[in-house]
Amino acid sequence: MNGLSPVQKKRSFTFCDLLAATRTRVMVLALLLLVGKASAQDAQWIWSPAHEPGSVPADAVCHFRKTITLESPEQGSVSIAGDDNYELYINGRRVGGGSSTEKLQDFDVTRFLGRGNNVVAVRATNKSGGTAAVVVRVTIKEKEGDWQAFSSDDTWRTSERPLPLWNTTIYNDRSWAPARKLGPLGETAPWDRREDVPVAAVEKSNRFDISDEFEVQQVLDGGATGSLIAMTFNEFGHILASKEGSGLLLIHDSDGDKTPDEIRTCCDDVKNIQGILALNGGVYVTGDGPDGIGLYKLSDKDRDGKFEDVDTLVKFKTEVAEHGPHSIALGPDGFLYVMLGNHTSIEGEFDEESPHKNYYEGDLLTPKYEDPGGHAVGIKAPGGSIIRTDTQGTAVQIVAGGLRNPYDFCFNREGEMFVHDADMESDDGMTWYRPTRLMHVTPGSEFGWRSGWSKWPEYYFDSLPAAIETGRGSPAGIVAYNHFMFPVRYHNCLFSADWSQGRILAITMKKTGAGYTATSEVFLEGNPLNVTDLDVGPDGWLYFCTGGRGTGGGIYRVTWKGSVPKEVVNIGTGMTAVIRQPQLQSAYARQNIAAIKKQLGTAWDTSLAGVAKSPANPPNYRLQALDLMQLYGPAPEETLLVNLSKDPSAVVRSKTVELMGLHPTAAVSERMVELLDDTDRNVRRKACEALTRCKLEPPLEKVLKILKSDDRHEAWAARRLLESMPVDTWRDTVLASDDHRVLVQGGLALLIVDPRKQNAIDVMQKAHKELEAFVSDRDFLDILRLLEVAIHRGGVSADEVPGLRRQLAEEFPAGDPVMNRELIRLLVYLEESTIIDRYLAYLSSDVADVEKLHVAMHLRFLKSGWTPSRRMTLLEYYEDANQRKGGGSYARYIINATRDFTKDLTEEESVAVLAKGAKMPNAALGALYKLPAQLDDTMIDTLESLDKQLEGKTTDSVQRLRVGIVAVMARSADERSMAYLRKVWEADPERRQPVALGLAQQPEGENWSFLVRSLGILEPAAGREICNKLMDVDQAPEEAEPYRQVILLGLKMKEKGSQPAISLLEYWVGEELAAGKEPADQLIAWQEWFKTTYPEQPAAELPKASENSKYTFEELTTYLGGEEFAKASTARGKEIYVRAQCAKCHRYGDEGESIGPDLTKVTNRFTKKELLESIFYPSHVISSQYQSKTILTTDGRTIQGLVAPGAAGETVVLQSTGEKITLAGDEIEAIKPSTVSAMPEGLLNTLELEEIADLMLFLQSGSREQIAREQDNEAPR
Repeated sequence: MNGLSPVQKKRSFTFCDLLAATRTRVMVLALLLLVGKASAQDAQWIWSPAHEPGSVPADAVCHFRKTITLESPEQGSVSIAGDDNYELYINGRRVGGGSSTEKLQDFDVTRFLGRGNNVVAVRATNKSGGTAAVVVRVTIKEKEGDWQAFSSDDTWRTSERPLPLWNTTIYNDRSWAPARKLGPLGETAPWDRREDVPVAAVEKSNRFDISDEFEVQQVLDGGATGSLIAMTFNEFGHILASKEGSGLLLIHDSDGDKTPDEIRTCCDDVKNIQGILALNGGVYVTGDGPDGIGLYKLSDKDRDGKFEDVDTLVKFKTEVAEHGPHSIALGPDGFLYVMLGNHTSIEGEFDEESPHKNYYEGDLLTPKYEDPGGHAVGIKAPGGSIIRTDTQGTAVQIVAGGLRNPYDFCFNREGEMFVHDADMESDDGMTWYRPTRLMHVTPGSEFGWRSGWSKWPEYYFDSLPAAIETGRGSPAGIVAYNHFMFPVRYHNCLFSADWSQGRILAITMKKTGAGYTATSEVFLEGNPLNVTDLDVGPDGWLYFCTGGRGTGGGIYRVTWKGSVPKEVVNIGTGMTAVIRQPQLQSAYARQNIAAIKKQLGTAWDTSLAGVAKSPANPPNYRLQALDLMQLYGPAPEETLLVNLSKDPSAVVRSKTVELMGLHPTAAVSERMVELLDDTDRNVRRKACEALTRCKLEPPLEKVLKILKSDDRHEAWAARRLLESMPVDTWRDTVLASDDHRVLVQGGLALLIVDPRKQNAIDVMQKAHKELEAFVSDRDFLDILRLLEVAIHRGGVSADEVPGLRRQLAEEFPAGDPVMNRELIRLLVYLEESTIIDRYLAYLSSDVADVEKLHVAMHLRFLKSGWTPSRRMTLLEYYEDANQRKGGGSYARYIINATRDFTKDLTEEESVAVLAKGAKMPNAALGALYKLPAQLDDTMIDTLESLDKQLEGKTTDSVQRLRVGIVAVMARSADERSMAYLRKVWEADPERRQPVALGLAQQPEGENWSFLVRSLGILEPAAGREICNKLMDVDQAPEEAEPYRQVILLGLKMKEKGSQPAISLLEYWVGEELAAGKEPADQLIAWQEWFKTTYPEQPAAELPKASENSKYTFEELTTYLGGEEFAKASTARGKEIYVRAQCAKCHRYGDEGESIGPDLTKVTNRFTKKELLESIFYPSHVISSQYQSKTILTTDGRTIQGLVAPGAAGETVVLQSTGEKITLAGDEIEAIKPSTVSAMPEGLLNTLELEEIADLMLFLQSGSREQIAREQDNEAPR
C-alpha cells in the first residue's frame, strides 16, 4: 500500500495490483429499485384518559408506570420531558426530576436495573394551564443483546390516586388505566410544534432549534423506517440506510418530487450495519454477516435491486457491537478506510508496513488501575483504530490508533482525515479524564486512549493533540460539507452529529501549520434529536437519520432559505462540470463524473492534466483534478508531479507530494527529498509521510531539521520517517546531539523501533545529562515523558539509573501542576522516598483538587519512607477526597487505592487506623486484613469498640467495615472473639446472617446452636455455606423446627442449589429419601417425612398469603426497607398498637396481657423481616410456648386458641378475636395441639402502609439491652 515498484516490494501483491484496486473506475450503472415498508415508533406524549386534552385542571397529578422484564441488563438510559413537573423512579428509587418540555433530560439508569421485573415510573404534576403530558424514552441493552426501547405509549398504565409503593415491582397495577396517547415525540402540538405548522411539511418548531435562515423537513417518519443507525447516498442519489437489528434499506424518490419516499430491504444477510459505502454499484458494509462481524462487499449481479452476493473482506474479533467496527470511507488514495472501536481487532495480523505500529501501553506503575465499573478492562493498545485495505481486502494496515470509540470519520476537501471521539464520563474528576474532542488524523497517528487510569494526557508528545474539544457528548456521524447550497461560511465545514446531546455541530477547521485548529457552533438542536448519522444529498442539503438503542427513527433534511446564484448552481458541462462537481466523497458525485468521463473519451486525460497544471485555476479545482487522476486515471505522470511540486500554491504542493508517495519514480523520489526543505510546514509534513510510505531513506540532516519543529504534527511526521530508516544510520547521531528536540523526538523513535534495555539506558543517561543544564518548560516536560517511555519500553529498574532519582527529587514540587504529574510518576517508580514530606505537603497545598488527587493516587505505589503519621495523612486525604463529587468511577478509584495502600500497613499502623475507623471506614476496612490471624485481647478491645462506634451508621462503607470486623474475628476463632460474635448475634438481629457466616468458621461447641437457630433467616447463598459447615459437627437437633427450617431453606434455594440442604437432612437423620431423583422430588419426600414425623408441627411449606390479604409480603418488606419508613412515628405507632388490640394478647412495657409473647424487647430477638413475617404469616412459625390448642368440650363445642391456666383449676382460652373463655375442668373432654396460630391472619388489612410503618417502628423502639439467650426459638404469635 505504499506505492513501491514491484522490484522494490516484497509483498503478497504488487503495486500494479494495488493501482488497479485504488483507481476506482466508476461506471454508469442502473439499479432496479423495488420498494417496501418497515415500521417503528418513538416515544409518545401521554397523559391520563381521565382528563380531556387541553382541559387538564391545575395541580392535577398523574402517575405512570411500565413494567419491563430483563434477563441481564448491561446498560440503560431514560430521556424524559414533561408539562409541567415530573419525577422519575426506577424500581421505587428516585432517579431525578425536572420541569421542561423544551429539552429531554437524560439519565443513566444502569445501576437501578436488575434481573427480572423492573418498573419505570413517573409522577407528573400539571402546575398551570390546560395542557399536560409527559414523554419518556427508555432504552435498555442486555448483555449480548441489542438495544430495546420501552418508551411511553398506551402500553404504559396510569392512575391519579395510587396506593403506596406504586413505583415498585411488587405493586399490582391491573386496576390502572392505559395511558392516553397524545401524539409522537417531535410532532405533537403544543409541546413540539405550533398548532398552525403542518407536521409533514416543515419541522421548524419547538422540536428543532436552528437559525431562521434554515429549516428542517421530515423526509420519512420512524413508522416507515424503524430505528436507523447509518445512512449514505448511492450512485443515483438514493438513500442506503441500515435498520437497527435488521438489514440494509434502499430508499428512493418514486414520484419525482425530489423527496425519497419508497423503502425496501435490499439486503438482510448482514444485520446491524454500522458503516455503509456505495462504490462501483456495490456496497461495502460493516456488520454481522455470514462470517460474523466483518467488512463485507454486497453485490447485485442480476440487477434486481437486491444484494444477493455477500463477500467477506475482513473478519473482526469483537463482542461489543457499540465498540465494534463502524464507518467506512473511500480515501483520496483509493483505499477503503474503516473505523474500529476499542473492543475490536481484525482476525489475523496487520500488514507489517502499517503506518501505525510498535504501539505500547506506557504504564510505569503496575498493576494498573482499571476502570472500577468494568469498562474496557484488559483492552490493550492500540484501542480504537482506523484501518485501511484495498477493495478486495487483500491486506489490512492500521493507520492510526489510541482512540476510544469514534463512530465515524471523514475526509475534507484537501483529503485530510478527521474523527470525533467520545469522552469517558465516569473518569470526570480524575487527571485521566479526556473530553469529547475532534482530531486531525495523519498516517501513524497515536491519540493515547488506554484502559482505566492509563489514558495519556494530551500534552504527551508521543501522541497528537485535538483540534478542538467539544464538551460532553456522544459523537455519531460526521461529514465534510463540500457543496454550494449552504452559505459560504459552511463550505468545507464539518457537520458532526451528537446523539446524547441531541445536536449537530458545525465545526470550522482552520489550517494551522502542519495541523488544524477549529471553532465549533451548535448548528441544530432538537427535542428530541437522537441523530445517528448524516450526509450531504445530491441536492446539496444536509440529511440526517435518527434512531439507535431502539429509539424512533426517521430521515430529515436541513435546507437553506436563501437564494444560491444561478452561476453557482450551474456547474457547466464537460470537464467544467467534473472540476466543479460538489461533494467528491459521495457516490453520486463519482457516478456523475464517470458518466462525463465516458462522454469525453480521450479528451479526459489531457483536459484533467491541464486543469491541474494551470495556476489560473483556483487551488480547489486543481486539487479535485489531482484526486480524480488518482481515482479514475490516468495516474499523474512524473513530469507533472515534479512540476506541480514547485507550484507557488502550498495547497497544490501538499496534494502533489501526497501523490508522489503513491507513484515514486526515481525523479519523483528525488524531488520528495527536496521538499523536506519546503517553506511550508504542511508540505514538509506531507513529504515526510510520502517518504515513509515509500520506505525511502532521505539524508539524515534533513529529517533531523524537521524533527526539531515546534509544530507537533510536523515533528510527528519526521519522527515516523526516522523510525522507518535503519536505526544504525541515526542512533548515535541522535544520542550525541545537543538539541533537546532531537533528543526528545529521536530518543522516542529509538525506543519505539529498538527498545532494547541498553538503548533505553543510553537515552536516560543522555536525558539525565541534559537536565543538569537549563531546559525550557516544554523540553523539561517532554524529557520527563521520554524517561517514562524509556523505563517502560526498556524495562529499566530504579537501581539501573540511581542518579536520576536524586535529580528529579530536586524538581518536586514544580510550579506547574502538569510537571508534577509526571514527576510523581517517575519519583514513585524510582522509589524516591526521601522527600515524602514534600509529597504530603502538596496534598494540603492550594493546587486544584484533581492535581492533589493525582499525586495521592500514585503515592500508594511508594513502598518506603512511610511512618505511621505519614500513612495516616495519606489515608485521611483519601477519605476526604472520597467525599467530593466526580464521575461514576471517581469514588471507586479512590476506594481501590485506599484498599491497596493499607495492604502495606504494619500491625501497629493498622491498630491506629482502626482507632479512627469510624471516621475513615474505607481505610479501616483495609487495615483489618493486616491484622494477625490470631487476635490478642487489646486488638479485640479495639474491634469491639469500633463496632460499637459504628452503630446507627448505614453508609455502604460502614456496612462493609462491620462485615469485615465479623470476618476478622471469625478468622481468629478464639473464644473471646466467638463470644463477642455470639453476643452480636443476640443483640443485633439485623446482622445475624453475616455473624452466622463468621460463627460457621468454627461450627462446633456453643456456635452450633447459633447456626441452627440462624437457619430460618438465611438467604440461599449463606444457607449453602452454613449447611455445609453443620455437616462437620457430629450433632443433630432434637427439636422439630431445625429440620423444618432446612427443608424450607432447600425450597428457597431452588432445584439447582438445594443439594446442601438435602445433604444436611440426610446427615442429621441418617437416611436418604427419594435417592437418585431430582432435588425437587427429594424435597417433597422430606416434606412428607416431616409431616409424618412431627404431625403436630406446622407443615414444612413456604408461606402463602391469605387470599383476602390487602398486601403482599414483598410489598410490605419493600416499603419498610425504603425511604418512606424514615417518616414513621413511634407516637403514632403506639396509638395503632392500642387501636389494633395488640395489647389484648401481648405485653409491651407495663401494658397489655402476657398470654402471647412479650413484645417489649422483640427487636433484640428478631429481625424486622422476622417480626413482619410473624404478623403476616401467623401460622408459619409457632413457638411451642405459644402454640394454639383445640379444645373439645363435653357439650360438643370446639374452641381454638391459646390455653392458659386460670384460677381454681379453670382453663382460660384466648381466641383469635381477642375474646377470653373460661372453662371449668369438668367441661373439657380433650385438648389437642393445633397447627393454626391463635393470632388471626389479615391483622394488617385494616391499616394503611404508613400506619404499618408506624407500628413496626414502635415495636422496634423497645429496649435494646442485651438479654439472656433463650433456648426456645420463640416468635410472637
